Amino acid sequence: MTTDVTRVEIAEHLGPLFEHGVVDRPAMLAAVAGTRPEVGELLGRLPDRSYTSLRQVWEHLPEVPVGL
Repeated sequence: MTTDVTRVEIAEHLGPLFEHGVVDRPAMLAAVAGTRPEVGELLGRLPDRSYTSLRQVWEHLPEVPVGL
């Protein structure tokens, strides 16, 4: 588990994507490509499907804390 990645950090990168509608895992990975590798590794574990909100992302990452 990557404990130093938080939901706040993920939301900062992915939040703007959801303003434009449905987001898939490849789009999320592209959005975090320039960030810390741990963020991409964590999101790479998500099921390859479409997501309509960050809430759906959190359902698959229950171990990720909100903040540190």
